[in-house]
Amino acid sequence: MDSSNNNNNNHDDTSGNDHKRVVTIVASAADSESSSSSNDAATQPDSNSSDAGANHNNHNTGQPRQRRPFISRHRKALDHIKVDSTQSRRHPVPSPIHLKAGGSFDQAEHEEDTTDHGDDRTHARKYTGGGGAGGGTPGASDWFAQSTVIKNRMDRLVSKHCEKFTSMKCADWVDTLLPATKWLRGYDCKATFPKDLIAGLTVGVMIVPQSMSYAKLAGLPVEYGLYSAFMPVYAYSLFGSSRQLAVGPVALISLLLATGIDSILSSRNDLVKDTDEYNRVYGQLAVQISFLVGITNIAMGLLRLGFVTIFLSHAVISGFTTGAAVIIGMSQIKYIFGYDVERSDRLHEVLHNIFVNISEFNWKTFVMGMLSVGLLVTMKNIGKTFPRLKFTRALGPLTVTALGIILAVALDLENRGIPIVGTIPQGLPSVTVDQWFPVENIDKVFVVTISIVIVGFMESIAIGKTLASKHKYEIDSSMELIGLGMANLAGGIFQSYPVTGSFSRSAVNHESGAESGISAIVTATLVALVLLFLTPIFEQLPLCVLAAIVISGVLGLLDYTEAMHLWKVHKFDFGVWVTACFGTMFLGVEIGLAIAVAVSLLIVVYESAYPHTCVLGRLPGTNVYRNIKQYPEAERYDGIVMVRIDAPLYFANMQNVRDKIRKYRFQAESELHANHSFDASLKYLILELASVSHIDTSALHILQDMYVTYKSRGQQMVFVNPSLLVMQRMVDSGFVNLVGRDSFFACLHDALHWCLEDMDQEAVSIHLSAHGESDDDDGQDSRDGDLLEDEPPSKAKPRMVELVISERTIEHV
Repeated sequence: MDSSNNNNNNHDDTSGNDHKRVVTIVASAADSESSSSSNDAATQPDSNSSDAGANHNNHNTGQPRQRRPFISRHRKALDHIKVDSTQSRRHPVPSPIHLKAGGSFDQAEHEEDTTDHGDDRTHARKYTGGGGAGGGTPGASDWFAQSTVIKNRMDRLVSKHCEKFTSMKCADWVDTLLPATKWLRGYDCKATFPKDLIAGLTVGVMIVPQSMSYAKLAGLPVEYGLYSAFMPVYAYSLFGSSRQLAVGPVALISLLLATGIDSILSSRNDLVKDTDEYNRVYGQLAVQISFLVGITNIAMGLLRLGFVTIFLSHAVISGFTTGAAVIIGMSQIKYIFGYDVERSDRLHEVLHNIFVNISEFNWKTFVMGMLSVGLLVTMKNIGKTFPRLKFTRALGPLTVTALGIILAVALDLENRGIPIVGTIPQGLPSVTVDQWFPVENIDKVFVVTISIVIVGFMESIAIGKTLASKHKYEIDSSMELIGLGMANLAGGIFQSYPVTGSFSRSAVNHESGAESGISAIVTATLVALVLLFLTPIFEQLPLCVLAAIVISGVLGLLDYTEAMHLWKVHKFDFGVWVTACFGTMFLGVEIGLAIAVAVSLLIVVYESAYPHTCVLGRLPGTNVYRNIKQYPEAERYDGIVMVRIDAPLYFANMQNVRDKIRKYRFQAESELHANHSFDASLKYLILELASVSHIDTSALHILQDMYVTYKSRGQQMVFVNPSLLVMQRMVDSGFVNLVGRDSFFACLHDALHWCLEDMDQEAVSIHLSAHGESDDDDGQDSRDGDLLEDEPPSKAKPRMVELVISERTIEHV
């Protein structure tokens, strides 16, 4: 009779809640006490039947039956977690949207402990070294008194660095300041020198025509390019940290220098363009900027500022480089078309200037220039396609240069309307220290200097780290700054313009087998021989051939494939690429670089101000808690919201975090009100802080306001796994004393247990106070779900456990 009544009650309760988003899990008391019941069954096989008989006799005699306390839905959830979490199920990572339907990565995540903790809560007080009511673990550090710990750690850090410097010997200081001594000490001449010699000669025959071409791009005489490929290369081979990086003139730096000096001299009315005085001032500014670039690089290296380029995203760098490559190519059109075109760093102005004087088009220079470009591109593609012919890539510039000189001498091209280089001073560069000062228009010169430093270091460190990883050694970004600074400082001393690492020449140096800086020394020595003995030969080189070398070089900088990739993968990054590219092409190189840097910083600020947060749920069969959007089957529980914050908390993002938490709270309360007829108020807000590496005072003030607000509504905030620094700030600010130490946990699983137990006690207390001690006459409890303490586990009535999960229904029997 009683059993049928109870079954009817169960049926009524479940049928009335069919419309609710509630999972009904049927579990007997034997499930939650399986270990004890199995032991009892092994030792006393007849205990269940005897207990059942005793219970029947007690009921017939009218003796009152003993009842367990009221079982709330929170206690049922606790019992379910205790049983379910021991199953240790394997959950596959959800497959991305673009994968085939139903596909997934067969991979499990084990970042969190999946063992059964039972009722042993890992409360924060357990780590207080024995202090507090919660006891403690002997020898453990006090989690709530970390100020001394942090101070001791800082003292140890300072002492460690001081000890490191004081313990360094003379040889260590030499290795630090002169990185070349590291590889010179173990240099094997017989095995390594032949490789370095071949690589150095290969890069040398490539850099001679390229440096002359880039000097024309920079608006300087061709000898400046040769000077820049001489002493700066020697300096970098000694002070640079990369052993395969080929330093010298490059297209981007040449363009930045040309546009910068043009903007500086355009404001001076006392100078007339293309006059001797104008060219003298132009060359002096190039030397001054080289000196300032060197000093700036060295200062940044000493201050350990090598990390600055990480703020330039790949999309920004690619977009800026592509836009600059277009401007560089268009600036060489005047040598291909054979008539003078006014220089500009804006694409629309360049196109306008080209078509203004199109009537002066010279078909001879056009044919020779385009044939040179075609030959260079063909030889480059042959070297890339056929590994055995990779030497043709490096011989391309030398080949077209030699052919151009031969044709110019044999056919007297200068008198046939094809311009040539002209006079090149023979000999080594002069010392230009006297040209460093005074620096006029220092504000504009400083802007040009900073732009060259940023772009130059960005280009060098990118190729330098790639080559270092291939050769299995590390380079220090800050030491690389010092190496580039010494190279540019040497250039400022010996009549050069700013230099940096070259993508194309570094790749050729690596492919030719370079093992150390000896290859750079060989390259610089070859350039010195050219300056001393071969400059009269290069005087016959047609200018259209030099322009063809520049154009073929910048074709590799047109990174349109990256734009297509970004469009497929990330539309926002594609927009950033377009902004940087078109900003550079139509607003100028300097403004384009400023836009690129600004966009990068805005991305950093945006990602920091709008951090990722998510609501967590427990994966069935585990103690692992994951994002419910990624794992829809994750279980959530009535009256509790678990939120993970994946970023440092500071003044710029804390307001957004508070708004998101408020949104999660509203969503949880709305779902509870819609799905339950009982009291559906939110009781606990659990914040997972493992990913919060830093918190400032503004964030602490907002957290305090949130705590006070939620406390006034009867809602409690609980904090899980704060880092050492975050915990120190909370202790020092008094936030821990305000919230209470009982609200801090080292494990999310234990925080959930504590909240459910507290809510269970509250529900039992409310129920007992509402019902008093009134019972049915026959001693039978009319409340569905009550279990009798003297009822044997194997005969126990099934318990109905209600769990709220995300939009799915799972039956556990």
